[in-house]
Amino acid sequence: MNSVIQFVKANAVLLALVAVILFQQSELKEIERTLNYIYSAVQTNNDDIQATKEEVWAVSDLIVAVYEE
Repeated sequence: MNSVIQFVKANAVLLALVAVILFQQSELKEIERTLNYIYSAVQTNNDDIQATKEEVWAVSDLIVAVYEE
């Protein structure tokens, strides 16, 4: 048990750095999940906008066709 305590004391800085890296890695994973969620929402919104544009163009074409008759 005494050797474990000596190991921890001798490598305290290294162990602290590992702990910080592991914490930051989990934070980065959370940021990545958040960015993926935002990207998905933006992509869905973009798809909705594109669909609306296509509907507007179809209605515009219909209005022009009726007007020309």
